[in-house]
Amino acid sequence: MTSTPHVSRWQLCQPVATPVSSAHSSSSLPTVSEAIGKVSPSAPPVSLRYLDEFVGKLHCASALLQYELFPDAKEITESMALFNTVRRYIEPGDCEKDVNAEPGSKHDGIVVVGDGNTPRTAALFAFRMRGWTCYSVDPAMEKETSERSKRWTEITNLVVVRNKVENVRIALRRAIVVLVHAHVTLDQALSAIQAEQICGVVTLPCCNWYGQQESLFGRGPDLVYDDFSVLSNHREIRLWIGDGSASNGRSAKASRAHSELVSGVMKGCVRKELTAGKQGIRRSGAINDEDAEKQAKILAKKHDGVLDLIGDTLAELTGDPPPLNREESLPDMQVVGGMSSITLASCLRRDTGVLVLCWRPRRAAVRSLLGDGYTNVYTISLAEEKSVRVTDNGRRGLNSLKLQLHKCTIDADVDPGTEEVRDGGRLQLTCCGCFTLESSFALHCDEECNSQKKEEITVAFDGADFPAPPLSCIVDAGFVYRGFRGRSKKNPIFFRRIYRTLDHILAACGHITNNRTSPSLVCLTPRKRWHKKEFLAHEYEVLSLVAKEPREGTPLYAYCCFKRHAVSPMVPCLTTESSSKCTSARDTALEIWTELEQKLVARKAELDDKLIGIDSPDARTQAASAQERADAEALDTLAGFGKVYAQATGEITRVRRFSNGTAFVSLVLTGSRCDRPLQLFLQHETLGFSIPKFVKVASLLRKGDELIAVGFLARNARGHSMLQVEALSLARSGEFEAYN
Repeated sequence: MTSTPHVSRWQLCQPVATPVSSAHSSSSLPTVSEAIGKVSPSAPPVSLRYLDEFVGKLHCASALLQYELFPDAKEITESMALFNTVRRYIEPGDCEKDVNAEPGSKHDGIVVVGDGNTPRTAALFAFRMRGWTCYSVDPAMEKETSERSKRWTEITNLVVVRNKVENVRIALRRAIVVLVHAHVTLDQALSAIQAEQICGVVTLPCCNWYGQQESLFGRGPDLVYDDFSVLSNHREIRLWIGDGSASNGRSAKASRAHSELVSGVMKGCVRKELTAGKQGIRRSGAINDEDAEKQAKILAKKHDGVLDLIGDTLAELTGDPPPLNREESLPDMQVVGGMSSITLASCLRRDTGVLVLCWRPRRAAVRSLLGDGYTNVYTISLAEEKSVRVTDNGRRGLNSLKLQLHKCTIDADVDPGTEEVRDGGRLQLTCCGCFTLESSFALHCDEECNSQKKEEITVAFDGADFPAPPLSCIVDAGFVYRGFRGRSKKNPIFFRRIYRTLDHILAACGHITNNRTSPSLVCLTPRKRWHKKEFLAHEYEVLSLVAKEPREGTPLYAYCCFKRHAVSPMVPCLTTESSSKCTSARDTALEIWTELEQKLVARKAELDDKLIGIDSPDARTQAASAQERADAEALDTLAGFGKVYAQATGEITRVRRFSNGTAFVSLVLTGSRCDRPLQLFLQHETLGFSIPKFVKVASLLRKGDELIAVGFLARNARGHSMLQVEALSLARSGEFEAYN
């Protein structure tokens, strides 16, 4: 299948015009008013004004070229266009450096995301906005070992970060965020910045990221325009002015920005307006709002997701059961015999809160569990039909499904001779609350082909006057197996999303725990392969048992599934949580690193002039000699062990961790790449950590990280010199970094 080209949903407000000449000066460029009168859509007014400014007026141009930052003219025009946007629309008076700021307080910064292998855009800002510290963040950034990258350290107020922005946290007073063809969402970029004020956000999207950078925390851009002085097809610039806290000021700035484009102040720039219905744009170039809404509703109804499977399967409880073939009837037939409950009795206590999912009106699994003595048995049914609506200007659909929760009991007082007598009594269902499931999904899959948020599902419990039931296990009595009828049975991602949603139903009640002795899911199905890694074993530890081997063939399997990581009931439940997990891991790591850095500074202050710096082979030899002299003096004075304190800085080449709260780290010193590594000994008592805290600290140490360690020299079991660490800090990490 051929991929659909990614097109911006913003379209030019007016036809553009052919330039009067090749235009090497601003005086020869037509204004916007002139362009309206000279319509020629086939020839856009490409201008060279940024190159003219760079070559003829920019004093720092020669320095930028000497640092080998720009590989071609296109990159120059892109960086100049972004700087021009910041210069023109982010008020200099509002974002000037505070001269009254206290020493040591947070500074103002410009964070450039996606700069490429050289910090070209950030360097341009560093030269031209001297009061701001400029950060260039990109995982493809050239390593510090190259000759030209070493010279980048000479640029004042430039910080080069070779990492993903998701793994970075930058603390600032005021921040301006610039995205240069960045392959991240705006929310991901902003989550890395802790600032008291966001002065503005500018993005120059490209490739398949047009649809990913349309909103900033749900807010659309204040201004979108094409800058025809950018020598690239991807010349659309989107601007968010301010942080949204002062809406009146932001509206005034946006209005001024619009008026400047119309009046021709920004020559070569043409404003764009949002056009609804992306599919319609591709077909006819424009589409009205009504047609776009109809088209979006059609796409939303065609969507077949988790809520559709749950709703369609529960709908069979209210209607006449369809005829079943032998294989489809197996789960329902065998549960009646009680074989599933015999399997459960060994691992599931009879007072456990169990949610049973059935699709047959008779609810055989519920009756079987109640008959075997389980007292807290619940089930669900449809409370309302699934509703579908369109949000986010026709880009996403929203499904809503309301499920009724019932407490199940058996009433043995029934009329003799009825079918209910043969079943052990009448099944009574007592309402005790509702679950509301909402699913948000992309209507145009190509807009989010690289996004992890194809379908986001949230689950909420509304008990009204009822307390949340103590649910801790779900029994799937052929429910999901039945739901896959007529659907793809070979889609593991969709399969896992279903069971993840069931986990969130448990979590919504707030009683889920980390109990590893009791299963959180019991799945009854004829499908043998569901226990494999791509299905249930992806997130569960699975105990597979054969519940019953029928005489006529297909067995029924009972999979007792133990959750590896329980879902937290304190946070909103999403089926795709990779971004939030990454952010949580980053914040936890950075908090530990901040604590380590504070302890390192405090310990160095205590030792003061006693520290010996080990940064070369000669310094290492001198430290070893000092240790021998200290040992000899201690032996003469009967003082015991003489300590020589040292500080070592270098790159980690090996880490060995042990469960007793110790670790060995091999460190290649900064000034001696070819010398034998220095051995560091980490012990939780010496560092002042508990064993769990030490495990967290040791888990952050990775090969390639730059480590600063302070401690005293000692000898290992072989008599070799080593540094027993009392305080340490990571100067640079290969995964997470913090800047303050």
